[in-house]
Amino acid sequence: MKKIVFALLFFVLICLSACGSNESREQQIGKQYDVSEYRTTMQYHDNFEILQLTDLHLGIESDLKAQLGIIEKSIKESDPDLIILTGDNFMYATKSIVRQLISTLNELCGELTSNHPDRLTKFAITYGNHDNQGDYPRYYTNSVVKEFTCPDGKEIETGKYAAFVDYEDDNLFGLTNYYIDLVDDREKSLDTVDVKYRIHIIDSNTYYSLGMKYGYDVIHTEQLLHAKSIYESATADKEYIGMAFLHIPFQEYDQVRIQYQQSEHPEKIGQGEFGENTFFPYENNGSFTMLREANIVSFFAGHDHVNYGDFIYNESSDKLEDKAILSYGVKATNQLYHEKDKIGYKEITLKDNLTTEEFISIENIKENFKNITTGYDYYEE
Repeated sequence: MKKIVFALLFFVLICLSACGSNESREQQIGKQYDVSEYRTTMQYHDNFEILQLTDLHLGIESDLKAQLGIIEKSIKESDPDLIILTGDNFMYATKSIVRQLISTLNELCGELTSNHPDRLTKFAITYGNHDNQGDYPRYYTNSVVKEFTCPDGKEIETGKYAAFVDYEDDNLFGLTNYYIDLVDDREKSLDTVDVKYRIHIIDSNTYYSLGMKYGYDVIHTEQLLHAKSIYESATADKEYIGMAFLHIPFQEYDQVRIQYQQSEHPEKIGQGEFGENTFFPYENNGSFTMLREANIVSFFAGHDHVNYGDFIYNESSDKLEDKAILSYGVKATNQLYHEKDKIGYKEITLKDNLTTEEFISIENIKENFKNITTGYDYYEE
């Protein structure tokens, strides 16, 4: 009986999510903010480390203590500068579960920061197709994260470590359309700051109604134009390396899977494994192309739970603008479906003075992209 109730609840929540994803553009019109108002910064240093966690699926059937223990162990072992959650953080969750995860992340960032007086650890978050299937309104998770957000430079003073920006009344679809600039000097102005890396946190949205069926939604046009506008006008510096973290992979992820699996020399294309098919949006609306034109050269997705690794899309092309790194993060807990030996996280180490061509290289991937897949048994010890 319990399974039937959950199945019905799942169907209803998908229908509601799909209907929300199909809202007309007129229904999305709101206040227009300057792109600089979606910006937050962190101090860059050589060997800056990003930890990607994805597909936690925390919910009412989770042993929350055990699952938060997995997350805590991953974070402490990685000891990163920035933690980024790439969606499906929740599924059938309550307000209490949302608050427990966000407060745990903030507490861990404070602990790691205190261990390294010369740097901060912060966390960022975006959403997946399951995150709004819970006992709370659509904007609730953002409201909780905002409680742990402070002005740049006030993190230690306030004890708030979220790298997060959002406006509920803006004219952009989705719940996260902000960016984090890793800068040479946080105290410099927007016009003179030296941006080393720019990290876009993008909401890839949820479901799209196809009549009696549903598909996964696309990144909407105004979100793509927003990313392009960030590149064109946010700062005078245009020589940075751009990265994007999102949940649902593009159709190009399926193309790179084919390129990798059919290549006579897959080691030149990337590293990792495809444990399942690629589940991408209902149509290709040019998201990859538009974001690549916005100076984003590497993309980090979740969604497909046991696909993981880092792959150079169009590795054989002679044109740099055709190439990008397409990465998958393996699921970070054993919730929902899983393989016991496919659980873990991704570490990305950022180096000084890399050109875009050097960044999009198999040498950089093999040296500075690490996929940790220790398995669930490791976390039970």
